[in-house]
Amino acid sequence: MIYRIGKRKKLNADINVVPYIDVMLVLLIIFMVLSPLLIQGIEVNLPKTDTTKMSISSEPLVISIDSQGEYFINLGEEQLPISLVELKNKAKIIYQANPDIEIVFKSDAKVPFDYVAKGMASIQSLGIQKIGIITSGYDS
Repeated sequence: MIYRIGKRKKLNADINVVPYIDVMLVLLIIFMVLSPLLIQGIEVNLPKTDTTKMSISSEPLVISIDSQGEYFINLGEEQLPISLVELKNKAKIIYQANPDIEIVFKSDAKVPFDYVAKGMASIQSLGIQKIGIITSGYDS
């Protein structure tokens, strides 16, 4: 028998990734099938959401709507009652003075969305695009 002393087999240090690809494809299919089932249009309570901090440089104009559907404009610590027509006029004046202002609506959870939609539509008709809704977080 002849033994070759100088030549040895090189070790193969490659990882076989085919099983990992199979597992990832199975997980992808599972998530693709389950994701439409998780997102359905069932009963929601709009004022309760995961809240995130607003990234704004100046303080927004806050329009409040109480449980009776009355509008209030918050100026500093004051909350002045205001009608929908007056709200539109005051928002126009404020928007002309500061075109970068953000307007946010803060409504009671029991208020029909119709009041919020009417307020937002009247503000949007002025050309104001930065409009939002303030919500509270989940009780935990």
